[in-house]
Amino acid sequence: MPGPLLARDRIWRTKRAALPLAASLFLAAPVALAQVAPRGARLSYTRGPGTEGCPEEPSLREIVASQLGGVDPFVRDGAWHVEVVVQRRGPAFRGEIALHDRDGRELGRQELSSPICGVLVGDIGLSLSAVMRPLLPPPLAPGSAPASPPSGPPALSTPEHAATPVPPDAPPRAPAVKPPHPVAAPARPVPRPRPPPDRPRLQLGAGVLLGAGVAPSVAVGFSGFAGARWERFSLSLEARGDLPIDAEPYRGRIVEVSGLSGSLVSCGHMDWFFGCALATAGGLWQIRASTGREFALPYAALGLRAGLEVPLSVRLAGQLTGDLSINTVRPVHRSPHGSGWKTAPISQAVALRLNALF
Repeated sequence: MPGPLLARDRIWRTKRAALPLAASLFLAAPVALAQVAPRGARLSYTRGPGTEGCPEEPSLREIVASQLGGVDPFVRDGAWHVEVVVQRRGPAFRGEIALHDRDGRELGRQELSSPICGVLVGDIGLSLSAVMRPLLPPPLAPGSAPASPPSGPPALSTPEHAATPVPPDAPPRAPAVKPPHPVAAPARPVPRPRPPPDRPRLQLGAGVLLGAGVAPSVAVGFSGFAGARWERFSLSLEARGDLPIDAEPYRGRIVEVSGLSGSLVSCGHMDWFFGCALATAGGLWQIRASTGREFALPYAALGLRAGLEVPLSVRLAGQLTGDLSINTVRPVHRSPHGSGWKTAPISQAVALRLNALF
């Protein structure tokens, strides 16, 4: 979309977001102004549980000031009170704006929501700038100065039609030319504020899984991960361990096979759904039950993951994932008795995990 269309869409969305609160302010303003002429407002900014990564109060004040020509309308002794509360509601964030007069009566209220907290705080700042603009004092005219009392008696003024005496031998003077009126400089456009940067959060998780295609048969395992989580992106290191399974029953001789691997997982998130790319490396261990002899076989794979993340509380969520990987390094086991196995070209895994955000 071209730049002018993006700017026009942004302005339209800002006006639509600020309309309910501005309408409430317009209806309540005559009563409030009859009591006191407000000079700014007091700001209360609160972030609820689960919003630790959201922008802080200075970022919100900076957004509002950038829309008002660099003037911060929030003062400590303001006549009105603006209350902003940001909370997490499932996969999205919700912001509440309330405007009160000096007696605590509510003049207007508005609710906004967004899946990205930085965008939500930016919309809140744009809405507040539209509401706080009438509360600013009128700017002084260019070149004007505040009036000061005279320090002495006023000087006598000469009438305009009175002519100054000119000596008879003086040369004629050129007619006076009035200076042109100064042209006011064009106002500079106020740049649209950028949303505050999204801060990462720590995520820790663990769960159980079923895997097939790596060992000779379906294996039960466990996995755990740790990494950084943004609103739309996450990057984690994941460890997986498969419990031993019987791989070679032959004349009473059984080989137990277990696996241990690590993965780098990069995911993109959209509401409750996410998709990932993962690179895995590790090994398979086989132990002969009769002799106790152990063998280690290298293993590596590249794959994709699709998942569903359901919020359980402010910090806890449940994940259901499915993996499909191409085994790039395939372990091969050859038995001295003529039987053996080889890792399949493609492996699958289904996991159920709990994810905690801090």
